[in-house]
Amino acid sequence: MKQSAETCIFYIALESQLAGILQETSYSDPSLSAEGFIHFCSSSQVDAVVEAFYPNQQDLKLLVVDVSLLRSELLFEAPSGSLPDDFPKQQLFPHLYGPLNIDAVIDVVDLKCFNHKPVHPDTAAVLRHYRFTRLPVEGTLFKSTWRGAPTSVEQGPSGTAMIGLYANEPESLSCFHKLDYDEIWHVYGGDPFTLYLFYADGRTEEITMGLDIMQGQHVQYVIPAGVWQAGCLNEGGRYALFGCTMAPGFTGSCFEAGLACELLEQYPDKAAVINKMSVNGGHKTMPKGFAD
Repeated sequence: MKQSAETCIFYIALESQLAGILQETSYSDPSLSAEGFIHFCSSSQVDAVVEAFYPNQQDLKLLVVDVSLLRSELLFEAPSGSLPDDFPKQQLFPHLYGPLNIDAVIDVVDLKCFNHKPVHPDTAAVLRHYRFTRLPVEGTLFKSTWRGAPTSVEQGPSGTAMIGLYANEPESLSCFHKLDYDEIWHVYGGDPFTLYLFYADGRTEEITMGLDIMQGQHVQYVIPAGVWQAGCLNEGGRYALFGCTMAPGFTGSCFEAGLACELLEQYPDKAAVINKMSVNGGHKTMPKGFAD
């Protein structure tokens, strides 16, 4: 038995459980009554637990839990009970001896997007501070900071602003999409990231965003309406903090995601980045009513 040396631990949940868990102030898994603790995983243990206890289960979610915010005692202990022969019984697993206070959850990740890397303390601190949510379809970590008043009954807000975070762990990026209005990107801090732009005439651009202006990085960039765009943290980076401003403002109805099969037809020489950044699972539009 030992105290935690992890910045974040992970709780595996079915998608159908998620809303019920997150709407509570604290959550008591059934294992708390049966065994006296709640089971968690470190980043390297998620696969083994999923294979042992959630075989063939689709749509699993990972609650990313900041250890520094836990109110119940957390101990790392050897697993017990009936376990598969190939389960890593020699490893110590995080056990929470009391309910999970939900304000310790700093992100929720789709299992299929999980990259099995531990969350760095610097990234956890930013997540803890801003309390981002995940943008539907894209999966980007974002926080809406301003929505201007509607210019008429029929129209959306006069303008909008948001703060976003790209990260390697937990992974956050923007899949290919286009918008009906120009979008202004701003760099606030962290490491460089790249915006991939595909134009209707077949041209493509890669714009490096960052604070090193003497090396050609941009602290601000305007993406014209109708241009396919995607973005992610550059290799070796930890996180990038950025902002986006639009006027007229963002609504779900002004967004269209790009599917890999469609983008590859027009930009066949960009197959690598298209396959990497088309991660929307086939959905092209935002959920009905989102940000409208």
